[in-house]
Amino acid sequence: MITLPLLLPQVDRQSQFIQGYRVVYRQTSGLPSPGPWQTQDVKVPSERSVILSSLKKGIVYEIKVRPYFNEFQGMDSESKTARTTEEAPSAPPQQVTVLTVGNQNSTSISISWDPPPPDHQNGIIQEYKIWCLGNETRFHVNKTVDAAIRSVVVGGLQVGVVYNVEVAASTSAGVGVKSEPQPIIIGKEFRDVIIHGNRNNSITEQITDVVKQPAFIAGIGGACWVILMGFSIWLYWRRKKRKGLSNYAVQSFTFTPAGTVHLSHLLTPPNLSADSSSCPILVSMLRLPNV
Repeated sequence: MITLPLLLPQVDRQSQFIQGYRVVYRQTSGLPSPGPWQTQDVKVPSERSVILSSLKKGIVYEIKVRPYFNEFQGMDSESKTARTTEEAPSAPPQQVTVLTVGNQNSTSISISWDPPPPDHQNGIIQEYKIWCLGNETRFHVNKTVDAAIRSVVVGGLQVGVVYNVEVAASTSAGVGVKSEPQPIIIGKEFRDVIIHGNRNNSITEQITDVVKQPAFIAGIGGACWVILMGFSIWLYWRRKKRKGLSNYAVQSFTFTPAGTVHLSHLLTPPNLSADSSSCPILVSMLRLPNV
């Protein structure tokens, strides 16, 4: 909001044909710059000030005044500039990305981001603050960088500690809204890459990322190979066992020229000899017709 004394053109100050004054203003800093001209009418000729509201915070505006009568407009006054009051950014930095640097034993991470949306910067961003918050206060690592920087490497982190990374922009009015915490564990087997913009990764997406890892694919392949080899060995052992039983059964049957089948190994009862006189019923049952 800007309270503006009307900059009246001297030639028209006493004119009886002035119906009112038209304040013309536009944005000259930030994005877009320069902005389109906007107007606000003062319909009482005796008024000598006006309040311009709904302006962006921390932005420079160019302002001038012209008298009007119906559809006719007079000459513009001299242009003036004014800056609205800055406030802390009302939105966090966008597209915050956190990833480990180097091999799996590295204790450094890389953090990158984009500025908050222009409508929520509320002034000129002077710096960015980065927090790497461990599960204990003694593990915290904080850093501050200039507004022109969009990425930074933070080192000296502790292996096995879960860190939550946050980023916030600052203006002369203070520190703005922090980004959502991005968790990362230092020293894991898989390369930890967590990317958050304006959305959060779901559990399904995190599982998908793990499944795509080469080590996970190699582990699944190795397990399948072990299972296949075990099944092949079992199948070979079973076929060999069945073949041995088949050979044993064939060898137990012998044929004599007289047409008598002797089951010497299978059909001899316990405690009985193979003599036919000792078991006449069994022998008679095994007599076959002469061929």
